[in-house]
Amino acid sequence: MKLLTESCCDEKTLDESFQKSFTVALVGNPNCGKTTVFNRLTGARQRVGNWPGVTVERKTGLLTYQDKKIQVMDLPGTYSLNVVNESSSVDERIACEYILAKNADLIINILDASNLERHLYLTMQLLEMRVPMLIALNMMDVANERGIKIKLKQLAKELNCVIVPIEAHKNKGIEVLKQKMVEHQKNASHFSINYLKEDILKKAISEISSLIKTEYSSHQKEWIATRLLEDDVFVRQKVDSVILKDVLKWQQTIRDTLQEDPDILLADARYRFIEKLRSKTVIKNKNSKTTWTTYIDNIVLNRILGIPIFLMVMYAMFFFAINIGGAFQDFFDIGSNTLFVDGASYGLAHLGAPSWLIVLLANGLGKGINTTVTFIPVIGAMFLFLALLEDSGYMARAAFIMDRLMRAMGLPGKSFVPMIVGFGCNVPAVMAARTLENKRDRILTVMMSPFMSCSARLAIYAVFTAAFFPVGGQNIVFLLYLIGIAMAMLTGLMLRKTLLQGEPAPLVMELPSYHLPNIKTVLLHAWQRLKGFLFRAGKLILPICILIGACSAWNMNGSIVLNADGDANSVLSMVGRMVTPIFAPMGIHQDNWPATVGLVTGILAKEVVIGTLNALYSQMGHLGVLQANAFHFFGGLQQAVLSIPANLAQLGNSFSNPVLAIAPVHVLAQGVYGLMYQRFDGQVGAIAYLLFVLLYFPCVSTIAAMWREVHRGWAIFSVFWTTGIAYGVSVGFYQLATYAKHPLSSFYWVAGIVMALCLTITGVKIFAESSIKYPWGRYEFSRN
Repeated sequence: MKLLTESCCDEKTLDESFQKSFTVALVGNPNCGKTTVFNRLTGARQRVGNWPGVTVERKTGLLTYQDKKIQVMDLPGTYSLNVVNESSSVDERIACEYILAKNADLIINILDASNLERHLYLTMQLLEMRVPMLIALNMMDVANERGIKIKLKQLAKELNCVIVPIEAHKNKGIEVLKQKMVEHQKNASHFSINYLKEDILKKAISEISSLIKTEYSSHQKEWIATRLLEDDVFVRQKVDSVILKDVLKWQQTIRDTLQEDPDILLADARYRFIEKLRSKTVIKNKNSKTTWTTYIDNIVLNRILGIPIFLMVMYAMFFFAINIGGAFQDFFDIGSNTLFVDGASYGLAHLGAPSWLIVLLANGLGKGINTTVTFIPVIGAMFLFLALLEDSGYMARAAFIMDRLMRAMGLPGKSFVPMIVGFGCNVPAVMAARTLENKRDRILTVMMSPFMSCSARLAIYAVFTAAFFPVGGQNIVFLLYLIGIAMAMLTGLMLRKTLLQGEPAPLVMELPSYHLPNIKTVLLHAWQRLKGFLFRAGKLILPICILIGACSAWNMNGSIVLNADGDANSVLSMVGRMVTPIFAPMGIHQDNWPATVGLVTGILAKEVVIGTLNALYSQMGHLGVLQANAFHFFGGLQQAVLSIPANLAQLGNSFSNPVLAIAPVHVLAQGVYGLMYQRFDGQVGAIAYLLFVLLYFPCVSTIAAMWREVHRGWAIFSVFWTTGIAYGVSVGFYQLATYAKHPLSSFYWVAGIVMALCLTITGVKIFAESSIKYPWGRYEFSRN
């Protein structure tokens, strides 16, 4: 028998550039401050990827201390090392497998000092493994605030383990922690399993230990035997079948003798030990004052005020992103356009470059860079606001706030946490569903996530509201977000009544204490998300813009088109005109074919929609053709810099006209905004288009994540369901809004949409109730 020597978390898969001296794994319960410790230790020297074989986010960082390069792993939060079946939370399974595989040279167990009793269960299991380990007792300030005093020396003596008190949020104790990491990297724990009082348990562990090969020490054999009695899925996979038969016999003997399962008895023994430990080491002041967290929660978690406050917070986020972030958008737009579009065109023309090369590099690559860079202020502001909410402790409460409403609809309240993540990007929202313990709830959450307006959609909303809704545009954006949430809930309700029948799992979740956000931590989180978004978006936008530039510059005969009628003769124009009739019922006319092309390219990524529209409308208006004498390099940069104070000066007006503050009149009157306004059927046509963008086909990255997480059948279903809903909602809205113009055709369209929706839901319900084994299986949702 060879125990857990191979794992999906094998160290060979780590970033080879780290050249580490040793590896440290941070282990702890969710919301114990583990990620804050990770950021304090590693700073900006981090890598974010996925665990091999799965799409759960994996964070590694590099710490250089005393000439040692230490690789730090931030493992997903877990409450215990007990994984008895494949239906357990995937985050938890990954953390457990990594720990049990003993890939780390040192484990740092991070505990919440204000909730010590609950966090010690995982500590007990780690100590039983007798691996090199030390304890970081975090949130000492919160414990003091609650009147909790911990006898650190006594606790360290009882656990026979080094304990370092820290306040990671305030960067207190981190230097001591680094020192202890280096000193104790090879000092294994000497904790003994001496808390069992049932003789039959002791005898079972002893007998099973004797069957294990002599390549393990007596303590290792004891630990393996304990894990086998608890039915640990990973240990069982590595043990000989002969030993498993004896384990089953002992398990049955224990049940017959004590009338209880061995895993329950072992857990009870640990909790008895923890209770004795608490009585010896923890002193709680009974006269402690009510904390600020309690005061705030009495308001924000109030049954009546909770949801309105949550909606106000979300509204404030949109306001901050569109107006505060938007004040810097002209700087990035004008500056990057001067450098990469106008500057590139001017330079290439003076060098005598052929027209086709200017089109590809300036109007293609340059316009792609310009589009990507312009996302920075609005998307960055939204990520910054989300990081502030998360670091303050409010975001964890959103699930509880929405739990009552969602459970009334038969939906799990915990699903709302991944859905909130979807405000940033739908891909991590899909991945975040792995934190749900119930498979049905996981699938349900994944299917609901694509309806959440991601940051890429926010960029589209900002452009359209600036062009069509200069007054009250923030209300349109807020309404779109609410429609997305509503459609997500309706989709979940439909699935809960058909394919995913069953009761939602109860919501049990720890609420961290409120605290003032740490600026360094918030900025680091926001930067990491923004950087990931820009790289992901840029990799798609740049080639798409180059392709669009090429297709816009050549006609079907292969010759370059640069005359006044170029846009009408190009390859892209002809293809766009062929597809556009499909979208005519939602108000997209034949001459607005760039809007259709934007929807098609948006399948790759919603970020690409704005890049497509920007490139096509610019070429339709011949905005990309620059005369040599019209270019002023320093003048363009000066205009970019001056736009910042000019836009900031308008923030006072943003409370009454939020979108107008980021949409100067001269931009709306000419250029791309002006062409968009001319081509769409007014505000009604713009809203119909935005509804389609909100609801249709999730981007390729999201579909790939869904395919991996919950099987291809569900991913394909999502493609057809979201696109069908998007078409029905946008067409239905446009037809109702323009009913007076063509009442008969509008009536037929609306009636047809309602009938198609009813037939689809009925078909899904019949399909779910039939005995046919459909591709994804009623309960065989995931391969993981």
